Amino acid sequence: MTAEQLDELMREGVLERVPRDRAAAGRDITVARAHLQSLDRVSATDPTGAFALAYEAIRKAIVAHMRANGLRVRTSRGGHFQTGRYALAALEDLGVTKHLLAYEDLRRLRNKCAYEAVLIEDVDVEEAMAHARAIVTAVEVDLS
Repeated sequence: MTAEQLDELMREGVLERVPRDRAAAGRDITVARAHLQSLDRVSATDPTGAFALAYEAIRKAIVAHMRANGLRVRTSRGGHFQTGRYALAALEDLGVTKHLLAYEDLRRLRNKCAYEAVLIEDVDVEEAMAHARAIVTAVEVDLS
């Protein structure tokens, strides 16, 4: 993340500085990894649950990165959207930009599923799983 991008998110009130917490970041990555392991077991019988796990794995990995860098999203409304903005700025050098760009689409689909009873299809799960694996792995490597 460039200093300029960080300054912009700070000026907008999207992010705030907090103490760095590598231990909490590690716990978040552990949870994200557990979600990924659970995906294989539930995807065939519960596509909606698998999609939710993939989405949460991505979100947890991004939050882990924030925690390790002493940042957090300030806003309670639109927090997941702002998490995605942080990810695009902060993780652009990790080689997962196409996966990070997909996060916004996954967030929208997650909302439609939760609030409009849209059903998740197998293809949605497969795509979400691929994005989740790539992002979690990239953040895990970056934080190690």
